[in-house]
Amino acid sequence: MTTDAVEPLWNSREAAEFLNVSPATLSRWRSQQEGPPFVQVGAVARYNPPTVRAWVLEREVEHG
Repeated sequence: MTTDAVEPLWNSREAAEFLNVSPATLSRWRSQQEGPPFVQVGAVARYNPPTVRAWVLEREVEHG
């Protein structure tokens, strides 16, 4: 398995910025087992950008 196609992981601030929420919201979501999937690296949560993007797309709703 190669890591050539793997993007650098986002920290909570970067993921929150992408989602337009606060890092505190991400922290709350993690504690409530909600929000996008994350990777635990030691004591720190990191987010895989393609996974976060897919999580957003799964929640897209069409109206009309």
